[in-house]
Amino acid sequence: MDKEAEEKYLLAGKIAAEVREESRSWLKVGKPLLELAEQIEGAIRSKGAEPAFPVNLSLNEISAHYTPPKNDETKIADKDMVKIDIGVHVDGYIADTAYTVSFNEEKQHIVEAVKEALDEAVKMCKPGAMVADISARIEDTIKKHNCNPVRNLTGHGLDRYTEHAEPEIPNVKNNSSYVLKEDQVLAIEPFATDGEGAVKDTETVFIFMIHERKPVRSVDARKIMNFASVFSGLPFAERWIPLPLFNTRMALRELSQRGAVYEYPVLKEKSGGKVAQYEHTVIVRDEPLITTK
Repeated sequence: MDKEAEEKYLLAGKIAAEVREESRSWLKVGKPLLELAEQIEGAIRSKGAEPAFPVNLSLNEISAHYTPPKNDETKIADKDMVKIDIGVHVDGYIADTAYTVSFNEEKQHIVEAVKEALDEAVKMCKPGAMVADISARIEDTIKKHNCNPVRNLTGHGLDRYTEHAEPEIPNVKNNSSYVLKEDQVLAIEPFATDGEGAVKDTETVFIFMIHERKPVRSVDARKIMNFASVFSGLPFAERWIPLPLFNTRMALRELSQRGAVYEYPVLKEKSGGKVAQYEHTVIVRDEPLITTK
């Protein structure tokens, strides 16, 4: 990794960590999710960076990919478990970090499970380490807290302007022979639940990514493709699009039918269990370098 790339990864991580910690004081019962999302994304931009993806604010059994739409009236309720997943990029160099707050003390053990699993996994992110060993440590740590790891969500590599690169790092034991290499950048993100330990797609989609520019019929669809081009292949939120909501959704439907956009469906724990998540971005070194600490 050259010096410029490392500096930008570290700056993105520093900003992500600052916003993550600032956001803790904004999390209160009664807080509208839309207001919280705009605060977090505004804080990223105020520090000279850009969101690497729309902030994910996922409640309870909703595991990932929920970002509030323009008309969202959802508020944090008493007993909710709130996952805050923040992405920051500086010139395409990404930092990805997440934490969970439970407003129900009886479910705090799920949060503790992923916090400890993250700490254990990060320590192993050294050259020559096997993904299978990291995954086994994550699963064993989560199960120690009488929770289940979410088996079909994974950590992942990060590349410039690429949010999901090799390798995948499952939260459960596996037969991967993948060996970590020096200077790889990884997003380590354990998910734990008191449910069965698997997520499924819902029909709700608020996050998109341009997959391929395609010829389209509507002016609005062309406007969205042009609007999204500034993100260089990174995901964007429906609510970021500067069109009326009805026009936006009709145009996105056309783009989806044409195969021009990739959709990120909201993910839900299959059995309705509460889900917690913690995440850091790590550069693989003999002494693992956590950019989002």
